[in-house]
Parts: sequence; structure tokens; C-alpha cells
Amino acid sequence: MKPSELTYITQDIIDKGTFNVTSPEMLEEARRYNMDAVTNNSKRKRMTVTTGIWLIIQIPIIIASICMYLTLETLSDHNAFRAGDFGLIMSYARLGAMFLGLFAYLGLFGYYIIFRFQRDPKIMFLCSAPAMLTTFWGVLIVIINVVVAYIYEHKEEKFSEEAGYPAFVRLAVTTVESDARSIQDLTYDSIKERTKHWRAEGDEFL
Repeated sequence: MKPSELTYITQDIIDKGTFNVTSPEMLEEARRYNMDAVTNNSKRKRMTVTTGIWLIIQIPIIIASICMYLTLETLSDHNAFRAGDFGLIMSYARLGAMFLGLFAYLGLFGYYIIFRFQRDPKIMFLCSAPAMLTTFWGVLIVIINVVVAYIYEHKEEKFSEEAGYPAFVRLAVTTVESDARSIQDLTYDSIKERTKHWRAEGDEFL
């Protein structure tokens, strides 16, 4: 529900979290807003949790891929020795670049993406880029990270257009002009019947 679709509910009311209903129309709008707020809040939380899980599990994936590489490299060390000094230099340079990329990735990714909660695709790419120095899995993870960040930012922009963003707080509906004994008993019909009764007596809603 867009803010432009709301007639009675304002941003101040959303910020307070309570809405006093004095007409059936206000109750209907509150009902529709609360339904949308619950739906949007659930979708946004699901998106955030799913993204967060991926951002966390990729770290052990990269570390595991490095461990696998080192295992295979150890088994093929005799090839480097057979190639002479040049083979040894290339082997050590590869290992040095791998660990340099790993530490740079862990530092940048951990601080800006995990701790600072940055989700901009450009920042995601820059913080993930050092992982490309590790293994093929590092390159694949960088590509996935950029795609995930783009989808996250696109959906977040859509959510920002909805009323109640970012918390999507559900309004606590109250009434002083109803036959309902408590807020739990408040229904559209209870206000509607009260409206008929008051109008029959010549009274009007405040």
C-alpha cells in the first residue's frame, strides 16, 4: 500500500504506532494497512535473513576451497621441483597471492559487508574482489555477491515506496466511539452499528 492510497493514516500515526478509529472507513483503512504491513515486514525480513545466510556461508566455502587446493598442491609438489627454481617461485607466488587475497577479503568483507551492513553492488564487488585471488570458487562467489547485492537493493527500493517503511509497524487500533467492550472486540460491524445508532439520534461523528 502506497502512502498516497492512505486517507486517514499519516506518517505521524505510523510513527506512534496507534490509530484511534471513529468511523467504519477509518477501521477499514487500518485493517488494510495492517495486512500490508505484516506482509511487507515478513517479506523484508525473509529477504534480509536469506541474504545474510549467503553472506555468512560463503566465508567457509572459500576457506574450504583453499584447503582443497592446498591438499592437491601438496600432492603435486614434485612437479614444481621437477620444473626447477622457476617452478618453485611460481608455486610460492601463487600461495602468497592466495593468502593475501584471503586476508584482504576477510578484512574488507567482514568490516563493510558483515559489520557495517553495506549492500551496494559496487561496494560488494570491491570488498569481494580479493577473493578472486584465492581459487575459482572465489571468482564465482564475487559474481554471485554482485547479483545478490543488485537484487537486494532493487527489492529494498520497492519496499521504500510502501507505507510504513522501514519497520512496517502494525498499528494498534483503538476507539472511543464504538460498542466494542475492548480493542479485542473491535470489529467493522461494531462501529457500523454504533454509527447507525448515533445517526438515528441525529448525532454526528467527531
